[in-house]
Amino acid sequence: SNDAHPATGADGTPAWSPVGTGAPRMWNEFTEALRAQLSNQLVAGAIALGLVGVAAAVLRKVPGALWSQLKRAFVVTATLDSRNDLFAAFVAWLDDQRFGQRSRWFTVVQAPPAIAEDDADTDDVPALQYSPAPGFHLFVYRGRLMWLHREIAMNLQVVETIHLGALFASRRLMEELMEGVVRHAGARRAHRLALYTMDRWGEQWHLADTKPRRSLDSVVLDEGVARRLHDDVHEFFARRDWYARLGIPWRRGYLLYGPPGTGKTSVAYALAGELRLKLCTLSLTNPKLNDHTLADLLQRTPPRSLILIEDIDAFFQARDKQDARIEVSFSGLLNALDGVAAQEGRIVVLTTNHRERLDAALIRPGRIDVEIELGNATASQLEGLLLRFHPQAGERAARLAREYPARSLSPAQIQQILIAADNLEEAE
Repeated sequence: SNDAHPATGADGTPAWSPVGTGAPRMWNEFTEALRAQLSNQLVAGAIALGLVGVAAAVLRKVPGALWSQLKRAFVVTATLDSRNDLFAAFVAWLDDQRFGQRSRWFTVVQAPPAIAEDDADTDDVPALQYSPAPGFHLFVYRGRLMWLHREIAMNLQVVETIHLGALFASRRLMEELMEGVVRHAGARRAHRLALYTMDRWGEQWHLADTKPRRSLDSVVLDEGVARRLHDDVHEFFARRDWYARLGIPWRRGYLLYGPPGTGKTSVAYALAGELRLKLCTLSLTNPKLNDHTLADLLQRTPPRSLILIEDIDAFFQARDKQDARIEVSFSGLLNALDGVAAQEGRIVVLTTNHRERLDAALIRPGRIDVEIELGNATASQLEGLLLRFHPQAGERAARLAREYPARSLSPAQIQQILIAADNLEEAE
């Protein structure tokens, strides 16, 4: 019969089950087992304690999270640390503020010696710089109460951090303060050459020093060399649209070559100073440098920079000797100089004492646009150096220049003789 009930066993359960009825039976068995375990007071107590602990941990974090959110709503905070060049600029800004000058809890460090226009007036005793010491400080900025917390952490490296805060202030106030710090740093360096080097980890550029700017006229070069360099660089910066219109990468490369002491490095420094460029110096034999970091550094040079790579022939010598400390490959160097990702609007100056040791692929047109040989001093250079040290020499300097065997001494050798001599007669 269609209405017949299924057969049951002795315990009243169905003697057979259709497909799909196994899950309820398993659930019943699980709940029975769980009920049996919970009836054990020890197990139940452990579970209860665990739940209480979880709840307590969550609740303990709630006040801190709420306070953190409240602080973000009513307090604007800026953080900077000593791994960034802005940190030193901010400390210098503090030194020039009324608060920084009157702080009664301060740090004292030695500053580089002041450089006067006249070397005779240069003070060899380092100046002292004062700034608020590590800790918590209150000060007033634009009529608003602000504070800074300065702290030092020492682990693999010493890192100094400053947290700058203001109550009921807008983010724009803090941004304007930082922009003022940058302008202040720029004004301090207005007449100085900013010198950047690779940091100790080989990861980014670091402002290492500032030096008085010097012009190309301060380097006594052979006739026409200074003017050629000056005009070529000015033309390069003036033709940015022309490069873009023709689809040519906007980069310029110079090779200065010649024996030691002929002024190659001095020319690069003077060129950067006269054109108000930042000078970034790099050594390819630095063991911290590899293909990746080299490409990254050349992509992230500061705007309007001159990149100086000195003694490029030393890199080729180390490569030929298979020096294990040198991790930059030749292909890595070429890609960094003019690869697809190479930065535009930059000037690269390579110097070498031995042009013949350079690979032709490095100095081909497109990588090196201008080659300038700086040899030993010519007669005109000798006369220029004599007049630099003895402006009243006049005809005597011209006579010595005429009698001088051309290119027998380097400019550095001549300069050393003139420095050591008390007068022109002794120099002769």
